[in-house]
Amino acid sequence: MFQFTGLIRAMGASIFLTIVISFLLGLMNVLNVQGTIIAAFLITYVSIGILAPLWNRETPYFATFMGSLTLTVLNFIFSIVVLHIPVFTSPLEVNDQITASIVTSFITAFLMITILKRMERWNHD
Repeated sequence: MFQFTGLIRAMGASIFLTIVISFLLGLMNVLNVQGTIIAAFLITYVSIGILAPLWNRETPYFATFMGSLTLTVLNFIFSIVVLHIPVFTSPLEVNDQITASIVTSFITAFLMITILKRMERWNHD
């Protein structure tokens, strides 16, 4: 059965990690702006790909999909409301962003599930 609380915890942890690591990257001025954006993207969607299967053992791929899609929509809404960027004016860019985020999360989730199965810690009853 799908665990909604596990999805919310995974998304919350992913957002928290993104905020903390992005703040540290910006504070230390390690990367340029484009590098920081790419790092934040990878941190967000790799972490949801790791945490969603851990907290939703019975439906890991659905949880990863829903978490990634929800975080992408939240990013769009934040861009529109706070930054005043008209995100939805270019449907191809919206499609590219959704596809990239979901594929990144799915690849990470697949690797995580494979590693857990090999370690024999994945219990299916």
